[in-house]
Amino acid sequence: MKVAVAGKGGSGKTTVAGTLARLMARAGQQVLAIDADPNPNLAVNLGVDPGAAAGIGSVPLSLVHHTETAEGKYSVGMDVAPEQIVAEYGAPAPDGVTLLLIGRVEAHQAGAG
Repeated sequence: MKVAVAGKGGSGKTTVAGTLARLMARAGQQVLAIDADPNPNLAVNLGVDPGAAAGIGSVPLSLVHHTETAEGKYSVGMDVAPEQIVAEYGAPAPDGVTLLLIGRVEAHQAGAG
């Protein structure tokens, strides 16, 4: 099962996603929670200590490539298998949830515009 939570800013997406992830994991489901917000807060919502959450690394953008075909179609591909990304960058969270951070703006990227 795949569940995506989307909506406008301030609508409670992180709270809903974190609650669903923990409840599903407690029910025995294998849960991979992905926080693709540039200002990620899902880790804390999942119950990760705020200090530990700040130390979770984001999946590097260098693991994907962007191409354009001769017909002008644009595509994005991954250079690494999804299982390897989860193994290397997945962070454990309470209740057996695994968390991936994708899209965090790192300090060295600030102002890179």
